[in-house]
Amino acid sequence: MSAVAVGRFISTKAKRRKLADVVRFVGGGTPSKGTAAFWGGNVPWVSPKDMKSDVISTSEDKITAAAIEGSATKWIPRDATLIVVRSGILARTVPVCIAGRDLTINQDLKALIPDKSLDPRYLFLFLKSREPELLESVTSSATVHRISTVTLESLEITLPALDEQKRIVAVLDQAFAALDRARANADANVADAKQFMESYVERQLAKSMGAVVTLQELLDTGAIVSHLDGNHGSEYPRKDEFVTEGVPYISANCIDGNEIDFDRAKYLTPERAARIRKGIARDRDVLFAHNATVGPVVLLRTDYEAVILSTSLTYYRCESTKIVPEFLVYEMRGAGFRRQYEAVMKQATRSQVPITAQRKFVHTIPSVAIQRELAEKCSEVEKFSSELARKYAAQLDDLAALRQSLLQKAFAGELS
Repeated sequence: MSAVAVGRFISTKAKRRKLADVVRFVGGGTPSKGTAAFWGGNVPWVSPKDMKSDVISTSEDKITAAAIEGSATKWIPRDATLIVVRSGILARTVPVCIAGRDLTINQDLKALIPDKSLDPRYLFLFLKSREPELLESVTSSATVHRISTVTLESLEITLPALDEQKRIVAVLDQAFAALDRARANADANVADAKQFMESYVERQLAKSMGAVVTLQELLDTGAIVSHLDGNHGSEYPRKDEFVTEGVPYISANCIDGNEIDFDRAKYLTPERAARIRKGIARDRDVLFAHNATVGPVVLLRTDYEAVILSTSLTYYRCESTKIVPEFLVYEMRGAGFRRQYEAVMKQATRSQVPITAQRKFVHTIPSVAIQRELAEKCSEVEKFSSELARKYAAQLDDLAALRQSLLQKAFAGELS
C-alpha cells in the first residue's frame, strides 16, 4: 500500500472512535521504598526516565513479584502502549513507547491496552502523531506537568479494518526506516565535526614541543594559581534562598556552547553570597563541568566581580604570564584530556571527576608565544567545526519535523 493509499483509505472509509471506546487505561504505582523485599527483583518497573525508545523491555529500577502483590502496581501486558502523563519532561515532549514484554509502571505513566479492533503499533503511531495536540493540553503547577486521562480518552482515532491498520503501519515503518538511516548519517556527521576539533587540538599539541606536566605541578609552580570546585558543604544554598537578581550561581547546565548563559543562572543576595568562601569564579577563569554533565569546558567572560559555582563545576585560574586561559580551554577540549576524565569515570559508579583526580591529569603546556598562536588557530578551526555541526544539527531537526509531518498526515488522511 502506498502513502497515497494510506491517506485515501483513512479519509474515505474508516470510522472514528474515541480512545475510551477501544482502549483500556491502566495506571501504575510505587511499591513501598521501605520494604526491601519489593526491590531488586527482575520485573521491570518503568518510569519516565526509562522512556527513551519505541519499544521498552527493561528499566533502571526493578521490583519483585511480591511488590506486585503488595502494592498498587499492576502487571502491564506486552504490546500495551505506555505514555508519560506526569513529569517535567512534558514541557517539551510526550514520551510514548510499546511494552516489549510484561512489565510494571509507576504512577507517572499510563498504559493503554487496545481491544481486538485496534493494532498495538497502530495505536502507538497514532499517539505519536498527536504529540503537538497533547503538548498543548499539558497543565502545569510549580512542581509538575500533567496530561489528564480525560484528554487521552477523548482523542478520536480513525479505525479502519485490522488488516488495513497493519498495512498502514508497514508503510509508515518503511518510511521511518529510511528516515532513521538518514538520521544515523546526520548523527555521525555531528560526531565527526566534534571529533575533528578534538583531533586538531591533539595534533597541534603534539607538534608544540610543550612540557607534559600534571595539574598539581602547575599549581606548585604557580602557573595555575587556584583550582577549586563549588562544594560548599554546610553553606550550600537552599532553594528558598535564591532570588531574581544579585550574585550569579551557575551550574553545568548554564554552559551554552562556548559561553555561560546567565539567563539560566540562579542568583543570591550579596549578603547570602558573602557566606560562601570557595568555588567563587571570576572573569577569564576556565570552567570544567566535572559532575553529572562531564566534559564541557568554557572560558568565563563576565562583568560580575564574583560568580559562584555549583557542585558541578570546577574553575582553573591561570597566571596569564605562564598559561594563556584561551589556550587552556582548547587544550582541555582535546582528545587527550577527554581520555583522562573518561578513564576516571569508568572506575566510578557516578558520572563524576573529583577535584583530586583532576590534579593528577597531565597537560601539555608549550611556551606562551606558542600558546597564543595555538589559541588563534584553534579559534578559526572551531568556527569551521561549529558551522558544520550547526548544519548537521539542522538536518536532524528537518528529519524530526518530516517524521512528525508524515505521522500527522497519515492519520488525518492528508497524504497525497
